[in-house]
Amino acid sequence: MADTRSHKPTAGGGPLPELRIVLLGNKTADKTSAGNIILGRAAFDPNLRTLQCVKRQGEVAGRQVTVVDTPGWTDHDLYHQNDSSNFIKQEIVLSVMLCPPGPHAVLLVIHEDMKFKGEEREATLNHLHLLGNHALKHSLVLFIRETPTEEEILVGDGNIESLVERCDKRYHVLDIKNKDDLQVQVLLEKIEEIVLENNGHHYEVESKTILENEKKRMSANKRAEQRKGQKQKNRTWSRSWSMKGFKFHSEVRAVLLGCKGSGKSSSGNTILGKEEFQPGQRSAVCVKRQGEVAGTKVTLVEAPGWYSYKASRSSSEMIRKEIVLSQSLCDESPHCILIVIRAGAAFTSRQEMSMHQHVSLLGEGVWSHTIVLFTHGDWLVDTSIEQHIECETHLKSLIERCSNRYHVLNNYSKDQVQVSELLKKIVEITAGNSSENWQMDKKKIQEVSDWKRQMEDRAEKRLQKVKSRYQGLSSGLKQLPSMGMVLLGTKFHGRTSAGNTILGEHKFDMIRTAECMRRQGDVAGRQVTVVDVPGWWRNINFNESAEIIKQEIEFSVTLCPPGPHAVLLVLCVDLCFTEEDRKIAEEHMEVLGDKVWNHAMMLFTNGDWLGDTPVEQYIESEGEHLQWLVERCGNRYHIFDNEHWGDGTQVTELLKKIEVMVAENGGCTFEVDEKWARDMEEKRNHACKRVEDFMVKVNKQDQMFKMFIGKSMEMHSLSQR
Repeated sequence: MADTRSHKPTAGGGPLPELRIVLLGNKTADKTSAGNIILGRAAFDPNLRTLQCVKRQGEVAGRQVTVVDTPGWTDHDLYHQNDSSNFIKQEIVLSVMLCPPGPHAVLLVIHEDMKFKGEEREATLNHLHLLGNHALKHSLVLFIRETPTEEEILVGDGNIESLVERCDKRYHVLDIKNKDDLQVQVLLEKIEEIVLENNGHHYEVESKTILENEKKRMSANKRAEQRKGQKQKNRTWSRSWSMKGFKFHSEVRAVLLGCKGSGKSSSGNTILGKEEFQPGQRSAVCVKRQGEVAGTKVTLVEAPGWYSYKASRSSSEMIRKEIVLSQSLCDESPHCILIVIRAGAAFTSRQEMSMHQHVSLLGEGVWSHTIVLFTHGDWLVDTSIEQHIECETHLKSLIERCSNRYHVLNNYSKDQVQVSELLKKIVEITAGNSSENWQMDKKKIQEVSDWKRQMEDRAEKRLQKVKSRYQGLSSGLKQLPSMGMVLLGTKFHGRTSAGNTILGEHKFDMIRTAECMRRQGDVAGRQVTVVDVPGWWRNINFNESAEIIKQEIEFSVTLCPPGPHAVLLVLCVDLCFTEEDRKIAEEHMEVLGDKVWNHAMMLFTNGDWLGDTPVEQYIESEGEHLQWLVERCGNRYHIFDNEHWGDGTQVTELLKKIEVMVAENGGCTFEVDEKWARDMEEKRNHACKRVEDFMVKVNKQDQMFKMFIGKSMEMHSLSQR
């Protein structure tokens, strides 16, 4: 890994004549500004988005400095390393070739405004490990700051502290508003210390790894050229068909299908040339917009998005039904189905499966009328879409299913040529089919339409029933001075976010924990205590659920004495709800006994996804299993939008509903027997002691192992002299 030709800092502490640096980080980390501050000039273009590495050089404080900026990864997909495209991964590995024979340091860049969650920490480490297992020895965390802040504040987050610890506590704060050269001088000296710690050596990626990535890149580039040629050949054939008597109507109708965050709304606006759709504003129903583009009437229907890695059966019934109905909003059926995907992002087997299942809800014959529409074309710059496609095996499979039909949109560009080209491709696709339009299954459409109308009628009746009930009970109701509540539910359904929304600030850390967390605050004139209980895994039945989760559920109610006013069962509204979900929720709730239902309320999260659709429609659309659970909670429920804290009315309404529930229970909280509470605490303390004893034992073994490794390395070093 090391190169003995590397220059070592002099014994007197003199600077190295040359320093080579690689910048690694999220797209929002502002690596470009970091590079410019280091080089002391506007060497990197802050407006340039690219999937390729960019190299710049300059003389800084008597040193020849080379900085390589690598392409960043996105916030949208932090849960798996695979969520960065293979092209980006290859670029990160090949970045070391731009600063031969290898970088002296890899700077892990973090902007002060970033929400650095556990997933982001893991994403950072996963991308760093692409360079090899020993890259951490040459790494330093570089904080980017734009406001006057003490360094300690930037290292106050547990996830950031963990990353700094992995880098042997090496970090630096760079104020990009400060033109003082001293901060850069100190950074370069810290990099030289890294070189000293590595015996004067730079970091070198194994030649085998580089050769493998070069070979993959060359092969992908060759296939990309072949794909371009085949695409042009197919379009020439389609055009010849359209010239042979095919007459296209003066209207184009299309459906936009894609997962959440793929860019459907922005694409719709780009095509229509005006702001008709509202990017970022989610909806549980289809949205139809129309306009005239280059003399052609264009009708676009945007269907609700789904989670990119979820099977269609995991999507809510509303999403599946709306996808089916999307085609009927085009009046005479659509000419084309536009499958919207982010360019430059990974496309895994799970995403391919999810896309295939959701699109196929329109019928298997739909694929002859599909075009893959890539968004975020601005990130491609000097990288062709074919290069990206050829690096993603499962994306290639999807493109082939669509008969090699695809198009790229840059939604930040006002250039209408890209839109005209897309409309031409839709003309060509209809020319190549036996019928101009996608033939809808009218019987199925009618069945789904009838289902939706009946569902909406039931939802309205439920809403009116609940309104009437609260109007009757809330009059003359006294506000409680204090209130305690417990949050229960499945993992990843928004319990912690709900707790922060209730308290109006980030009091709960967004990290996984095996223990109950209690936080308090003053909310709407009430002293509120919220207890967040570790969630259970979806699709793992109660008998297989970890004992510590059951124990924490029991213990949770003792953390807000004399007992909680409410036990809130948290459920995300954009997923399906099955009989298995109902049974698992029921069994975990009843750990607290059958009386818990008198104090239970459903708290639905992800309310922003519903848009203007009332939550009652979700309850009615998911069928008997969810309705049973809602009724078991006394038909008490509330909906939260955890994304918008500014709307305090949703929290106030929840507190009022809890006060109504307390009144219904004769002013009583969920009673906790004192002896039972003491037994629970003793049981929990005993379990914690066992865990502590185990960790002490593990730490001792770890220290012994490190001592053994250290002595072995020392002996090996002596033998090499």
